[in-house]
Amino acid sequence: MPKRLSKFKKWFLFDYALLSLFVSGVYIAFNHEFFKVNWKRYYNNITYEEKVDKILKHGVFWIPGNLHSLTAPLLIALLLGGALLSLIIFALVWKNYLVRTWLPLFSFMGFILPLLIRYDENILKLLVIGYFLVILSSSFSVAALRQW
Repeated sequence: MPKRLSKFKKWFLFDYALLSLFVSGVYIAFNHEFFKVNWKRYYNNITYEEKVDKILKHGVFWIPGNLHSLTAPLLIALLLGGALLSLIIFALVWKNYLVRTWLPLFSFMGFILPLLIRYDENILKLLVIGYFLVILSSSFSVAALRQW
C-alpha cells in the first residue's frame, strides 16, 4: 500500500495538469461554439453590443476587454487549485533531502501566469504558455520524485 500511495503522490501533479488542460480546452471550445458573435455587427450596432455583453458577461472572455482577461470561475478555480497543489507538493518534497526539487514551483508559476498578467496579451496565448510550463515541469518532477 505505501508503494501505491507514493506513486499516487508522485504522479498527482502531472495527472491534475492533464485533467485541468483537458477541462480548460473543452470549456473554451464549448464557449466559442455556443456563443458565436457577429463581430462586424458587434462593432457597428450599439444595441447588439450591449446584448452580447449581457449574454457573455459570465463566459470565458470579457468581450470589451477583447480577450485580454480571464473571468470564467471554472478556469480560475482550476488554475488556483493547480497552484495550491503545486505549493503543497513543493512543501512536502522540500522536507525530504533526497528528493528536494524546485520543479513544483515552476508548475506553480505556470498555473498562476494567466491569472496575474493582464497586458495587451491574448488570454489564450497566456493559457497555452502556462499549460506548456505546467506540463513540462510536472513531467520532469515525476522523474525527479522517483525516491519519494
